[in-house]
Amino acid sequence: MTSISNISSPLRRVWHPIGRAESFTHEPTRFELVGEGYVAVRLSDEIRVFRDMCPHRFARLSDGCVVDDTIQCPYHGWQFSAEGRCVHVPAMGDDATPPPARLTAPHVMVRYGLVWVAPEDPLADPISIPRWDDASLEKVWIDPVDVKAGAAQIVDNFLDFAHFPYVHAGTFGSDKDRLVHDYTTERTADGWGFVVDYPHVIENHEDPLVAAGEHPLVQPREMKYQFQVPFSANLQLFLPTTGMVNHILLLCQPMTLDTTRVHMVMLRNDCPDDASKSAAVAYELRVFDEDLKILERLPDTSIPLERGQVHVRSDRHTVEFRRILERLVTL
Repeated sequence: MTSISNISSPLRRVWHPIGRAESFTHEPTRFELVGEGYVAVRLSDEIRVFRDMCPHRFARLSDGCVVDDTIQCPYHGWQFSAEGRCVHVPAMGDDATPPPARLTAPHVMVRYGLVWVAPEDPLADPISIPRWDDASLEKVWIDPVDVKAGAAQIVDNFLDFAHFPYVHAGTFGSDKDRLVHDYTTERTADGWGFVVDYPHVIENHEDPLVAAGEHPLVQPREMKYQFQVPFSANLQLFLPTTGMVNHILLLCQPMTLDTTRVHMVMLRNDCPDDASKSAAVAYELRVFDEDLKILERLPDTSIPLERGQVHVRSDRHTVEFRRILERLVTL
């Protein structure tokens, strides 16, 4: 049975976010991706990423430091340039020719304020975020969250809207939203993603005019889901009653078999100051905590892609999600 987990080898051929670009400095930082360790560090004014292993005796380079714009191994002091080439071995003396040793480097790009890594030649581009540079929307970053679940499970849950009245009854879920109406799923031009438009209703506890009796609690909400392989999703929300626009980007980094780091940022038109941003983050984390009560108790961290689960009509877009992942793992 075909399935996908955080350490499935085909995940080496796609882009993954590893953190905000501003968080990586001249201090070597270790991170996990698809079951392997990497080190990120700023050298020659750019973020460089290498496998976290010195080719000499396999020590972790992330335990080393930057010396003369090189990353220095903590074990024997070997130094490697920004291109990953060994340029100095202290035990050989200053005038010696260093061995032809090189660090293993994945593909790296910086996009949407995040560093993206693909361990091997990528098959598809990262997700496209149409309104990223829209000046009317404020970027509201949420600190990364490490989750004891698979990246595929987290995105599967994020894309699903049939669970809203049950899992999110304490935040926005409404018992008037139990029926999933008909909708369409359109694949993107490259075939590695899709878009779903779905209007529904929510209980809008974020609207201050509800308490004043000027707006109803149950309000219409327009949703557009955008997915891109392997684990990136953009949920675009619009509430006609309040005029609120909120795009929630959920970008997963599969670290180990059992752990996923979730990177999230919101693009909102109703967060003009720090107080409103903090309130928006707190609310979104409340919603996410409701999801985690389900996700972190699933029986394992992989999901089957062809058989093993029962699907119904309201699952058609999460079935499409599985089809795209199946295409990735069977290429």
